[in-house]
Amino acid sequence: MKHLFSALALSLSLLAAAPAFANSANPFELNNASVEDLTSRCFFSEELAYKILDLRDSMGGFQSWDDLKELKLDAGQESILKSEATISGIQADCGC
Repeated sequence: MKHLFSALALSLSLLAAAPAFANSANPFELNNASVEDLTSRCFFSEELAYKILDLRDSMGGFQSWDDLKELKLDAGQESILKSEATISGIQADCGC
């Protein structure tokens, strides 16, 4: 029970902390993001920022947040990224 309470308290503190980093009034587009956007606005390490950009480039751009799952971002990182960035997706020219 003590461990459950500790885990719950940690989860709540992470959720409460995320809005402090958010600047959702002026989000950036993740498909156009730079390393500087990810390090200065999301507080990610340069290593993680480059992993995100490398994944984006290898995929030809992100279509949705699900595209980032292989990076295994923790809940705090994901929350900050989603509060700071948008993904407009890329429309395929299928002629449909």
